[in-house]
Amino acid sequence: MFKKEEAIADERPVASLATQPGKGIPLIPIEAMAGALTGEQTVLEYECERYVVPVFKGADFLIPVKGSSMYPKYSSGDIVACQRVPMSDLFFQWNKVYVIDTNQGALIKRIKPGSDKEHVLIVSDNEKYDPFELPISSIHAVALVIGVIRLE
Repeated sequence: MFKKEEAIADERPVASLATQPGKGIPLIPIEAMAGALTGEQTVLEYECERYVVPVFKGADFLIPVKGSSMYPKYSSGDIVACQRVPMSDLFFQWNKVYVIDTNQGALIKRIKPGSDKEHVLIVSDNEKYDPFELPISSIHAVALVIGVIRLE
């Protein structure tokens, strides 16, 4: 049936603010645009709040989602956990969701094969957004989305 209020208060949170320097996963304060492209921005890791999220082992950073292009998989306000993919040996798992840093800002999208080896197809889950090709040369960083925190 229902838990007593005391039992609910004792449960461990999904995420908690890291209390020791260098511990936890940095929350990047740039919204991953799940829709329109944004301007180029940079952030230093020491400028970020850090969170301990035990279920996100292997996550390199957290980043908030903005927009509706990846709905219903991800909603605006969700926080996605990401694992960096080395640019020196770039390999995409086709149809997986990635955060990609481009000339025009960060995007959260599915990546599929492009029309040639120099392009990838960027696909939204929301059918109201058309897919588009992106030159691989305009991608500065790539991270695989490995989890999500959603607020109701």
